[in-house]
Amino acid sequence: MNNKRSSYHHGNLREEVVSQGMAIVETEGLSALTTREIARRLGVTQSAPLHHFENKLALLAAIAAAGFRQLFDHRMQALKDKRSPDERLMAVLMSFVDFALAHPALYQLMHGPEIPDKTLFPELHDAATRSYSLLESAVGDYLLEHEGSMTRSRDATLGAWTVCQGLATVLTNPQNTPRYVLRKDPLGVSRTIFTMFVRGMSPGPE
Repeated sequence: MNNKRSSYHHGNLREEVVSQGMAIVETEGLSALTTREIARRLGVTQSAPLHHFENKLALLAAIAAAGFRQLFDHRMQALKDKRSPDERLMAVLMSFVDFALAHPALYQLMHGPEIPDKTLFPELHDAATRSYSLLESAVGDYLLEHEGSMTRSRDATLGAWTVCQGLATVLTNPQNTPRYVLRKDPLGVSRTIFTMFVRGMSPGPE
């Protein structure tokens, strides 16, 4: 315990609070998250986390930012060895749903109403924007390959993001998910839906 307490004086308490908070969200849900519980688990005073986060919303934003950094890394890993624009776009789309299915509670915090305005938290806003930029690049490259132009990239990216988030939200809320999807293969169904969307992005003869 003494070693743990002394290590926190070297500036890593903030990271430990975020890490422990994320663990609570993922294993027990958002309702179980309190600074008091985090302090108890870390073996520090109840007021210690408040030196780094003025309120619970600031803590939630930091956890969500860490989630978006994980999502970015997950997407980058999915892009590894993918060369064609078609493969890269599908990889970015699929990795979003894959991440949401693996981290449903964290996903809901990252995209839910608990943090109504990401721009109030620069760390969170930057992390979310960085992840979105991967999708934007993949969509732009796909359009350039198939249409020779990126003029529709902004709208197409918004469409792709809407499909990603909508599908991930459905799949992480079982009470709203069609039973055949849960009985079948959620990722297989996702690939089918994304394929339909991508084909519709650039209509016309091949």
